[in-house]
Amino acid sequence: MNVSPEKMLATVRSAAEVRVNEFAAAGDSLLGSVEHLTALNLNTTRAALDDAIALGQAMAAARDPRTLVELHIGTVTPALQRGYAWLKTTGELAGQAQADTLRLIEAGMSQWLQGVILTLETLNRNAPATSALAVSALRRAVVSASSAYEGATKVVKQVSETAQANADQAAAATVEAVSKTTTATVSLLKSAA
Repeated sequence: MNVSPEKMLATVRSAAEVRVNEFAAAGDSLLGSVEHLTALNLNTTRAALDDAIALGQAMAAARDPRTLVELHIGTVTPALQRGYAWLKTTGELAGQAQADTLRLIEAGMSQWLQGVILTLETLNRNAPATSALAVSALRRAVVSASSAYEGATKVVKQVSETAQANADQAAAATVEAVSKTTTATVSLLKSAA
C-alpha cells in the first residue's frame, strides 16, 4: 500500500477537527434554544403575575357574589390561551433545536460517509487485483447504508411534522371550545340576574 502514516494522521486530525466544530455548533444551537426558553418562561410568568394582581384588585372591588363568579369564569379562557401560546412556542423551540441538531448530524454523517468512500477508493487503487471485488462490495454496502439512513431520516421528519400539526389543531380546537363555553356561561349568569 502507498498510504503513509502521515496521510492517515492528517485524515484523522481533519476528521477530529470537523467533529469538534460540529459539537461547538450543536452547543451554540442548544444554548440559543435554552436562552429563548428562559426568556419565554420569564415573560409568561411575568404576565401571569400581572394578571393575578389585576384579578385580585378586581375581586377586592367586587360588591356581589355574581361578579366574583363572573371574574373567575372570565379568567379561564385567557389562562388557557396563554398556556396554549406557551406550549406552542415551546414546541416550536424544541422543533427548531431538533431540526438544527438533525441537520448537524446529517452533515457529519454525510462527511463521514464521503471519507469512508474515499478511503475505500484509495484502498481499491492500492490493493492487489484479486481484492477489487471485496473493496467493491464494501463500497456498495456503504452506499446502501447511506441510502437507508437518508430514507429513515425522511420518514422521521414526516412523522414529526404530522404529529406537530395534529397537536396544534387539537389544542386550537380545545381553546376555541372552552372559550365558547366560558362565554356562554357568563352570558347565562348575566341573563339570570
